[in-house]
Amino acid sequence: MAVTGLANIAVKVADLDAACDFYVAAGGEIRDRMTWRDGERADAFLGPVMITLFTQAIYEDRVSLPAEGFLHPALFTDDLDAEIVGHEVIWGPDVVEGTFGRRRIAFVAAPGGIRLEFMEQLEPGPHAPGSAGAPR
Repeated sequence: MAVTGLANIAVKVADLDAACDFYVAAGGEIRDRMTWRDGERADAFLGPVMITLFTQAIYEDRVSLPAEGFLHPALFTDDLDAEIVGHEVIWGPDVVEGTFGRRRIAFVAAPGGIRLEFMEQLEPGPHAPGSAGAPR
């Protein structure tokens, strides 16, 4: 088992339009805005950093969260089951799908009152390197 990379940093926002406008004004690019579970999400790219903006966290019914703020780092792993052993799992494992492809994900409690998201990529999305829809 190994963490193989950082997928994104997740942030909860009350006003997705205003948050997207902010990141565009800061030189970022917004991609993959969509309805997501019981809310909306969008990816804000600032150079090599992706901040995923959510109006509602997927695990919001499991933990107490503020109206806005940092949610979790999302980390790619090559073995989700092994990665979550010994951790307090607060949501998942489950399979999610979107423009990012198919992933198996789980959230665990971490020090500092945050969570870590571990994700195992099952199928690439249309923006994966080498795919027909990937940015050039």
